[in-house]
Amino acid sequence: MKAQTILAIISSLALTISLATLWQSHLAKFRPIAVAGPLTLRISQIESSGKSWYLPQVDCRLTITNAGARVGKVLGLRMKVSYPLLPIPSAHEFFLPHSEVDPVLYKKHAGRRFTWIAKSSLGEAAPFVILPRSSVSKHVVFDKRWEDPVIQDEVEFALEVLTDRSPKWLTVERWSHSIKGSVWSELAEVGTSIRVDPASVDPNGSHVTVPANLHEYTRGKKSIPKGGFKAPPSYLVPPSKSTSKTTSKNMEGEKKPDAAEEGNQGKGVS
Repeated sequence: MKAQTILAIISSLALTISLATLWQSHLAKFRPIAVAGPLTLRISQIESSGKSWYLPQVDCRLTITNAGARVGKVLGLRMKVSYPLLPIPSAHEFFLPHSEVDPVLYKKHAGRRFTWIAKSSLGEAAPFVILPRSSVSKHVVFDKRWEDPVIQDEVEFALEVLTDRSPKWLTVERWSHSIKGSVWSELAEVGTSIRVDPASVDPNGSHVTVPANLHEYTRGKKSIPKGGFKAPPSYLVPPSKSTSKTTSKNMEGEKKPDAAEEGNQGKGVS
């Protein structure tokens, strides 16, 4: 009985493991795992027919991995922009994707809106599929039209993804920054950009230098010599003439066998 019981337990375990393996390798549903990098904020001012407005744009690189065993669909992307310090509860708006861009060309032309659209855009950020156990990376630009300047001490950005796995939008990453008057002037008038790290990368300030005046001690007290290393120059020494002559003499001194010796060598021993 004991042997039969042990065999039954082993068979049940083997069947459970086989079913689990089958599920993981062939039956598991689409399971997205997404990450995003730093976010860059820019603001362009547009004038046309006597009217003026602003086009804020944010861009980031997104990677989504399908950890499941079935093909998954990514149906939409959007950037949720919230204003937590306003007296209005849950005040927010959405920046929709303008286009997917080539990250190298976009970085080169990002400061000139119409130029990057012409040279770095890869087309609209359309829905896409992700094969099982694979990843897809995209660099996407989101924008919106503002009629007036937006001046806020705190603005929160949240990248959201919609998949066929769930009808709810999935929050991938968050960023937070202020748009004070001086920041707005720098972005909209000067034309610079602001890079914001994701909230998940450094939530507790782990990259802060400790102590704050650390480099007052690492500087050292010894003087720094100028001009770098003072090593003397090095040269490749070619073979000397005497060595060449000696070699040629030795080659001439070797005797060649004369005709008689060659004849004797050619005769066989009788």
